[in-house]
Amino acid sequence: MKWSAGGLAMAGVSANAKAAEQVVIPKRKFGRHDEEVSVLGLGGHTLWFSGSQKDANEIVARALDLGVSFFDNAWDYHKGEAEVYMGNALEGNRDKTFIMSKFCIFHGGEKYPENKDGAMKMLEDSLRRLKTDHLDAWMLHHVKNDDGERAYEKNGAIEALELAKQQGKVRYTGFTGHTDPDIHVQLINDGYDWDCTLMPVSVLGALNSRSFEKKVMPLCKEKGIAVFGMKGFGGSRRTEMHSKTNPAELLSYSLSYPEVCTHLIGVDKVDYVNQAVAASVTPAMTVEQREQYVIDYSPKAAHYADLKHGGVHYEGGLNNQTSIS
Repeated sequence: MKWSAGGLAMAGVSANAKAAEQVVIPKRKFGRHDEEVSVLGLGGHTLWFSGSQKDANEIVARALDLGVSFFDNAWDYHKGEAEVYMGNALEGNRDKTFIMSKFCIFHGGEKYPENKDGAMKMLEDSLRRLKTDHLDAWMLHHVKNDDGERAYEKNGAIEALELAKQQGKVRYTGFTGHTDPDIHVQLINDGYDWDCTLMPVSVLGALNSRSFEKKVMPLCKEKGIAVFGMKGFGGSRRTEMHSKTNPAELLSYSLSYPEVCTHLIGVDKVDYVNQAVAASVTPAMTVEQREQYVIDYSPKAAHYADLKHGGVHYEGGLNNQTSIS
């Protein structure tokens, strides 16, 4: 699907659309690898909130037209429907895309065993739903508690990652986490040669992102591990925080870290893609500018609950007061 300027004007989004169409999305080196990826990625969890396959198709088509190449998902997002939406929307464009998904054997696996076999079954599900024979990145999802130790167990998650690579079903391997930077540090220090990690990088300080930035980012730099930023606006469960920043500030902050090659956004409307793409060429903050954003993590802080993992759940997708998650 190709969006025309006239069609976008009729949709009432011509100003943002025109701004986006003047932009060539920058790319960054993928960690220690020579490959480059777009600094902007589209999140599958929120894509599902667009409401229908037709709407998801329009959002993805617009993102592709504007040069977004990075698409993120997970095995358990909306019971697999998020991967189905994205797979259908991306059909015929595999050569233009970097597709990432995640497996969830420790949390939400339900009928699958919490080991290598369970992970490989999830991989097959993801490949089928996303309509591809391989993933560019496959991630151990949302590590917490004792997941660091469990990942390294015999017949565990890391063995699954390696097997998937050997079978040619996965190009790069990594892990994600929302809550505890110390587990990221543990997983990296315990010896596996990770290609990438996904973690909070937020100008708002959502999900204790400052601790991730302080503890994990230097290790990623040392090891050449690519960082994918997330939760720039606080995530879709924290819509009350979204009005506190904007796409340009979000990306300028996140991309001030050279280790961040891509920042993932969640959108459920076409015009939010325009906003994000237009903002992708905003110059990265200097270290001095970045450090002006001080976050109060004390329990007495006004947004203490929102800065932690949890947030207030909502129904029916992103409301009209928010833009990008």
